[in-house]
Amino acid sequence: MNRIRRHRSSDEVLHVLTEVVEHLEVLWERSREVSPAPLSASQLRAMFVLDRGEGMNLRALTEALDSTPPSMSRLCDRLQAVGFLERVPSATSRREVVLRLSERGRTYLDGLRERRQEHLRGLIDVLPPDARAALVDGLTPLRDAVVARQVEIDDPDSRTA
Repeated sequence: MNRIRRHRSSDEVLHVLTEVVEHLEVLWERSREVSPAPLSASQLRAMFVLDRGEGMNLRALTEALDSTPPSMSRLCDRLQAVGFLERVPSATSRREVVLRLSERGRTYLDGLRERRQEHLRGLIDVLPPDARAALVDGLTPLRDAVVARQVEIDDPDSRTA
């Protein structure tokens, strides 16, 4: 079945995407609520950043989350207290501490991602195959744009390179 591709305005796309994101936020919250150690949104964001950037120091994490050193230090204290974060001496500087997720922290994130995927699987499975293909075709460039924007935010010098 050939579908006629209709052009959508940015406003139409933005409206639908905003609704989808809002509904996904509700599903994400449900996934966190069944966790044995629910985290705040800030703590979870920090864990995702640490998961992608293994071995960062507090300064890099603070910059990645656009926070302040005292706030980030307290957040890391809480993550360490629940066993999700390890602080280890840097191999390159005796004064620097490297932050990394503990095995328990990685297990927590793996479980959270699994619960989120199960929430989504039920929704995706009811879509017809052509709608799933269109979803992948549309979301892939959006994901790439988000990643590129994040790189620009994390490393402003990358824009001039």
